[in-house]
Amino acid sequence: METERKDYHMFSPEERQRVVELYFTTPMTTAQVVRHLGYPTRQCLERWLAKDPRYAGHMAKPIIPLETRTKAIELVLGGMQQKQAAERLGVSVGAVHNWVKAYREGGMAALQPRNRNASQTNKPAPRRSRNAGDGNDDVEALRRRVEELELENALMREVVEVVKKDPGADLRRLSNREKTLLIDRLRPAYSLSSMTCLLAIAPSSYHYHHARLAIDKYAGVRVRVAEAFAASKGRYGYRRIKAMLRTGVSEKAVRRIMAEDGLVAHAPKRRRYSSYEGETTPAPDNLVNREFTAERPNEKWLTDISEIKARDGKVYLSPMIDCHDGKIVAYTAGFSPNAELANRMLVKAAETLPEGVKPLVHSDRGCHYRWPGWLDLMERYGLTRSMSAKGCSPDNAAAEGFFGRMKTESVYPEHWEKRTRDEVLILIDDYIRWYNHERIKRSLGWMSPVQYRQSQGMAA
Repeated sequence: METERKDYHMFSPEERQRVVELYFTTPMTTAQVVRHLGYPTRQCLERWLAKDPRYAGHMAKPIIPLETRTKAIELVLGGMQQKQAAERLGVSVGAVHNWVKAYREGGMAALQPRNRNASQTNKPAPRRSRNAGDGNDDVEALRRRVEELELENALMREVVEVVKKDPGADLRRLSNREKTLLIDRLRPAYSLSSMTCLLAIAPSSYHYHHARLAIDKYAGVRVRVAEAFAASKGRYGYRRIKAMLRTGVSEKAVRRIMAEDGLVAHAPKRRRYSSYEGETTPAPDNLVNREFTAERPNEKWLTDISEIKARDGKVYLSPMIDCHDGKIVAYTAGFSPNAELANRMLVKAAETLPEGVKPLVHSDRGCHYRWPGWLDLMERYGLTRSMSAKGCSPDNAAAEGFFGRMKTESVYPEHWEKRTRDEVLILIDDYIRWYNHERIKRSLGWMSPVQYRQSQGMAA
C-alpha cells in the first residue's frame, strides 16, 4: 500500500492515464512503454494495469495480426536484423524472434495467432481440410516472396563484384549487357525466368548479349599484351604496355586485360645502402636543389652507390645518371664500396664528354665523394660539385629512383640473391644496357634514352 501511495504521489492522473492508454492502444510491451516515455518503472506500470478492467490478469495485449507477423518474416529473411524489423513494425524483438523460429519449424501455419480463450474451453479446435486454400495460399505467397528477396540480395552482391557499381544501384537501370553479366554469374543457382523478370530484361535480349559476350573482342589484343608483358620480363605496368602496343586500345582496356590475365608488374621493396661516415671534408652547396631536369645532355649528372645482395656476398653499383633523359652515362660495379669504385666510374663518365663540356655532378654526402681522390678528379676534369643536405634522401631522389626501379623490375623478381656475385655483375650489365636502349619512358614520348637522343639528332 505504501508503494502505491508513492506512485500516485509522484505521477499525476494524466501521466498515469497516458501510460496505460499507450499500452492498450499499441503493440508495445511494458518495457517498451517505459523506454518510450521515460517513466515509470515496469513494476509501477504493471500495478496500474492490474487496476484496469481491460487487463485480464497478465499479458492481455491485443493480438498482433497475421499481416504484421508475415511482414516481420519477410524483412528478416530478406536480410534485415531482427532488432531493426521489430523497430520498424513497432513490436518487441522477442516477438520477432519467436515468429521467425516458429516459421522455420512449422511454416506459415505456425504464425497463425492463437485464441487465448481456447484453454478455457473443452472444445477442440476445428481441423483444417487438406484442400483449404487460404493457409496454403499464404504459405506459397510467402515462400515466393522469400525466394525473390534472396535473389535480389544475391544480385546486389554481384553488382559490386561483377559490374563494379554501388550496392545500392537500381537493378532495373543497369544496361542489358550488365544485366546479362549478372544473370550469367547466378545462372546455376537461380532460374533464368526469375532473374529476367526481376531485372526487367527480355529473355531475347539476354540471349543476344550472352552470345556477344561469348566472343572476346580483345582476343588479339590479349595475346599482344601478354607478349609485351613477357618482353618486359614482367617489369611494365599497363601504361607502358599500352605504349608498346601502339594501337587504339585504351589504357583502361589494357589494364582490365592485364587484371583478368593476372599480369601484375613487380611491386617495389625498400632497401637502401648508406655510405655516410660523417663530415670528413667541407660539403659544397646543394646546387641542384631537387631540380632533376636538364635542357640538354651532360648538363647535370647524379650519382650514388647501391648495395645488391648475392648468394656469396654483396655487389655494389655506382652509376652516373644524366638528368636530361635518365641515361646511365657510365657505371662501375664491384664487391667493395671503396673509393676506387666511385673514382673509376667518374673517369669513365668524364671520358664520354665532348670537348669543353663540364656538367654539374650531384651526390649525397657519402664518404666516396669527399675523399681526396674524388676531389682531385673533379678538379682535373673541371666538374662542379653539388651535395645533398645531411641525411636528406629526397635531395638525391632521382638517383635513388633508378635503384628502386632496377630492384623492382629485375633484382627482386628475378631473385638475384640466389645468384653468385659474378653472375650479378653480368645481370647488372644486361639491365643497364636494356635500360638505356629499350626501356621506354612517358616523359620521352615512350622512347628509351638512346632512342630519344637519336630522334633528336644527339649523339647516343
